[in-house]
Amino acid sequence: MPIEPERNEKKLEGSEEKYKLILDNANDLITIINEKFIHEYLNEKTYFELLGYSEEDIIGRTPLVPLHPDDQKKAIKILKDGFKYGKGHNEMRVRHKDGHYLWLENKGTTFIDIDGQKKAFIISRDITERKNTERQLKESEELFRTIAEQSSMGILIVQDDQIKYVNDTFLKIFEYSYEEITSWSKDDLVKLIHPEDLPILREQREQRRSGNLNIKPYSSYRVVTKSGIEKWIDQFSKDILYKGKDAELATIIDISEKKETERLIVEENKKLLELSQIRRDLISRVSHELKTPLSSIYAASQFLLQEFREQLEGSPIKFIEMIHKSGQKLKQLIEDLLDMSIVESGKLKLGLQNEDLGELIKECMNDIEYRANIRKIRVYFDHLNPIFLEIDKLRIEQVIINLLSNSIKFTPTGGAIYIELTEDDKWIEISIRDTGVGLTKKEQKMLFQKFGKIERKGKKFDIDSEGSGLGLYISKEIVELHKGMILVDSKGRNKGSTFIIKLPKT
Repeated sequence: MPIEPERNEKKLEGSEEKYKLILDNANDLITIINEKFIHEYLNEKTYFELLGYSEEDIIGRTPLVPLHPDDQKKAIKILKDGFKYGKGHNEMRVRHKDGHYLWLENKGTTFIDIDGQKKAFIISRDITERKNTERQLKESEELFRTIAEQSSMGILIVQDDQIKYVNDTFLKIFEYSYEEITSWSKDDLVKLIHPEDLPILREQREQRRSGNLNIKPYSSYRVVTKSGIEKWIDQFSKDILYKGKDAELATIIDISEKKETERLIVEENKKLLELSQIRRDLISRVSHELKTPLSSIYAASQFLLQEFREQLEGSPIKFIEMIHKSGQKLKQLIEDLLDMSIVESGKLKLGLQNEDLGELIKECMNDIEYRANIRKIRVYFDHLNPIFLEIDKLRIEQVIINLLSNSIKFTPTGGAIYIELTEDDKWIEISIRDTGVGLTKKEQKMLFQKFGKIERKGKKFDIDSEGSGLGLYISKEIVELHKGMILVDSKGRNKGSTFIIKLPKT
């Protein structure tokens, strides 16, 4: 009996066992299909782990059974071509035994077995994750394009110094067509920038590259369109990944109308400031011109009342009293207008001296005593210990007299005014409380404004509501120049009012 054939047969069996062991333990799916498209072999372990099928489920069956219906016709053609040309490659969806589908990449070659039959040797790899990533990337790109094409901002993507994407808004801003601009490099884009703004942008870019965090990825500059129109744009830039590579995303907003509006506003503000200055100069000049003759009229009428009241009776004395009262009001109005002009021009300066506030309040009480007596209003102030503070005596006296005068005017006959002077570690407070008609919340909001006069019918409340409405505005400015504040509190109509002057100790 010949020994060589037996030895060769054993070698062949050993080789088959070795290759079967390798195939059965491979990570990829391995199948052998005959020309009738019937499975003759599969590495069952991998097949079961990946697709859930056993050898009994697949062997002897056509490979079309687990394929997605949409891929079956394509699979038949590829198999036919593979047997014809000796090799093939495709990507197909294969149904898992539990019903869900996986993507497989298939590579096959044909061979002739020992029986002379043509077979296809196919290696399949799971590419489901890759396909899902590609699908998500495609959806993201489609979403980006949808948003970009409907955006009111110009959008540009530059990669490797070449334009990779522009939207319609960008093209409209610069008046170029898609065909004209898509072949441009970054240097071509730079030519759109206004020559005067280019050095500034280059400096900003260099500082940004050097890591200067104070330079934001935002620029506002001029560009020149295809037709030569000069436009202002805002550009926001950001480094991104585009199709797996570094790129720069720029969003462009045409702010030409905004810039033109800003220019007009600046011009209008300049005109308004000029008009305001003319108004202040006019008020100051007219007030100064009126002050001297009115002072003469006021002084003359006061002299006549003091010296000739007994000699003049009837109508003459009434007319003199009318002249004196009207002169007093005009005199106060002119002084208020002059003070307002000084305040608005920023020329109000303080002459600070160390003063006893208690004595100052007493002097103010003496000044308004006559008016208080006429309306039978009592003014109370009990303070023994002196409190000194560096103030402009004449200006703080002006504030206190203004507040006391208001309390007298808006307190019905027979009422009272209470003055308190207190201090703590930080502040000195002068409180002036009256029993007058009080203030509503709406009226309190109107106080301290220029010409913020509150109209009340005097006869109904038994008060004197005459005035320009400038006193409290000027008082507030004077107190704030002293680094202090002036406050008001009232519980409402006929519940009195309290004004508080707070002056800092330092």
